[in-house]
Amino acid sequence: MKIRKISILLAVSLGAIIAFSGCKKDDGAIRSNVTINDIPTITTSVDASGSQAIDLLNIGSFSGKFKIDLFFPGATPPTKVDIVVRKNASNTNLKVFKAGVTTFPTTYTITAADIATLFGTAVALGDSYDFAPDIYVGDRKFEAFPAVGAGSGAGPVAQPLYSEFARFSAICAYDQAIYQGVFNVVSDGFGDFSPGEAVTITKISNTSFSFIDPYVTGSLPIIVNVNTLNNQLSITKQKIGNAFVWNLGYTNPNMAVAASASSFVAPCSKTITLSITYTVDQGSFGAYTLILKKP
Repeated sequence: MKIRKISILLAVSLGAIIAFSGCKKDDGAIRSNVTINDIPTITTSVDASGSQAIDLLNIGSFSGKFKIDLFFPGATPPTKVDIVVRKNASNTNLKVFKAGVTTFPTTYTITAADIATLFGTAVALGDSYDFAPDIYVGDRKFEAFPAVGAGSGAGPVAQPLYSEFARFSAICAYDQAIYQGVFNVVSDGFGDFSPGEAVTITKISNTSFSFIDPYVTGSLPIIVNVNTLNNQLSITKQKIGNAFVWNLGYTNPNMAVAASASSFVAPCSKTITLSITYTVDQGSFGAYTLILKKP
């Protein structure tokens, strides 16, 4: 059995590092030869009124919508933006979707045929397409997906309700008939389940199922919620039993899964992938990935 460590509090003491260097007459808080631009923050989000993913089983019905807007109302807008689209998270595989946009907010609609025309190839299972703006301030261009570095700073990304890009992924639509019955463990980063071990999936509703972790005393059903629009999974933090059987001192174990691209069902391959955060009364173990597959 692997050794698991609980993270309760990490205190780091940093010493101050002072660097001395030769001074020049233009030294200061901002050197005179440095150009500073005020770059407006633009949020790009998927519109809930359109398709949330590209269903390959009904690809002609895909009509994705996304909106670009100034994150701070009343802020000075950029000179213009070019809306670009990145394929499969590769910053070297970019196309321009709309150039010279100056109106904010603006909502756009995209189809699978539009995407295929842009990239010169049909949409395939597992593809993802991220839409975001290249921002122009005067004659300077700030790229959404630069070849080196990040397109958005840590400040905007950390803001509530800010969205760096609108992503549409190619999926097979959720099929509730698949997600019930016996699945086998492909891998378990936490180490409770062993590869090949059988796990029974029980249908709860058309958008949820459950399973049990037998490695806790007093096991309780773990309810997994499915967003059928994009196949992402989530688990509202819930108690899964009284204690882990491998250490009865760790009491009231809980599981939680945040809705994100890290946790999903893939109906074409009949798999379940869950990035699970494990906690107990004594602290948190962190997040570990569990992958299940139907034989």
